Amino acid sequence: MGLTNLTELQVSGVPVFGESGRYSSPWASHYFVDGDNGSDQNNGLTPSDAIKTIQRAVTVSTGGDVIYIKQKTYTLGTGFARYTEDASVTLGGAGGSGVTATNANKSLIGVTQRGVPTDFLGVRWKFATATPLTVDAPCLHIENIGFFTEDATYAIHLRCNGATRTQEGTTGFSIYNCAIKGDGQLYGEGCNEIAIVHCRFQAKYDGTVGGINLVGSANQVVRPIIRDCDFLGGNANNMSDACITMLAPVYDAAISDCRFGADSDTGIYITVSGSGNTGYISNMHFAVADVSTGRIVEGGLICTGIYDGGGLATST
Repeated sequence: MGLTNLTELQVSGVPVFGESGRYSSPWASHYFVDGDNGSDQNNGLTPSDAIKTIQRAVTVSTGGDVIYIKQKTYTLGTGFARYTEDASVTLGGAGGSGVTATNANKSLIGVTQRGVPTDFLGVRWKFATATPLTVDAPCLHIENIGFFTEDATYAIHLRCNGATRTQEGTTGFSIYNCAIKGDGQLYGEGCNEIAIVHCRFQAKYDGTVGGINLVGSANQVVRPIIRDCDFLGGNANNMSDACITMLAPVYDAAISDCRFGADSDTGIYITVSGSGNTGYISNMHFAVADVSTGRIVEGGLICTGIYDGGGLATST
């Protein structure tokens, strides 16, 4: 069943079929989540028969399907109620060398109801016990969701166990137009062509940074894209640590067009560690007077177009 009753739903901040177009496929089944009025006994295939929880929609859907998540009740001056649950996108299939990944290519899309007030975060999702979203299936796509992660282990945990191949969550993952607020990281165990685009990362109220952490070691970090993202402090506090961290081996990284709106207590905004890394850091803007004193630890990546309060910085 395709998407129905488009007059009732709109995507927060972007057209209903978004930048990527991935979730506009007429061959996909479309599921609807309504945390206020839905029921996990519903089939979820129309807005009027919506599912209540994100996890239930993830469980009943299959690879390639689209899950539209409606914002919970919004009250001016107070904000949305939040989805408070931990959800997992499992791999599906048998795993191992013959992995079939029946849950690959799903999309989670935050939407707002037409005529209902909203704010910039749209759908709000807070963890229940540890991590709002754990991803083992490849090519998950997320748009227009605000993750609240104060004291969470992670905001999103992308898991990959290499040759075992029962976890492939770092392959082809993409996230667009989302916000992650708090000290829960977007954490990837290696990665293969993930894309983090037009997202906002805000530190916990005390400045504790979550940010992005892509760890190579046993699993390579290959062709990650981080583009057009904002990194902010917490309630006028400095950021406690680096906002973007990568651990070798990192190959062909592309980090560009990002903005950093507060100072860092460690003096470092981006750190790429280890040797043999390749890629670039380009067109970055920093809200400090000087980034020429070790603010970027490039670990072999090429830095160009680095701007601070003094204009174009020639070194980092």
